[in-house]
Amino acid sequence: MIEIYCGTAKGKTRACIGAAIQAAMKDKNVLMLSFRSDYANYDRMFELSPHITRLCPKPGDGVREYFDSAVRMALTFRYGVLILDGVFDAVEDGSLPFAEVYDFLSNAPDSIEIVCSGATADEKILRLADEIVEMRDIRHED
Repeated sequence: MIEIYCGTAKGKTRACIGAAIQAAMKDKNVLMLSFRSDYANYDRMFELSPHITRLCPKPGDGVREYFDSAVRMALTFRYGVLILDGVFDAVEDGSLPFAEVYDFLSNAPDSIEIVCSGATADEKILRLADEIVEMRDIRHED
């Protein structure tokens, strides 16, 4: 299953964290990668669950190598859920090749639930998704 959180509004990372918590509460092992946030504000929460492993690249780390190693980890089948928070932003800014992300998502085993987020997702990737949540700002005038 592939879930996508995309759009211009805030809340995509919170949605990814929520998905991680829900999976951990069901005793699923979660591998959570962030391409744009270090999750420093959530340290205590992550300490409470032994089911969530999080990875964040350090400044100077190659994003492509980070993605490749995380995908290898996820494919060990030790993880039931793989969260790629901000992966579409990494593709958009050119630090991660679209073809590599698309190839992984289109060939990922059905045994892994994959959650991806970012401001914009390519139409080819959207066609792979089982669920898409578009987050946008709506201003209501009184």
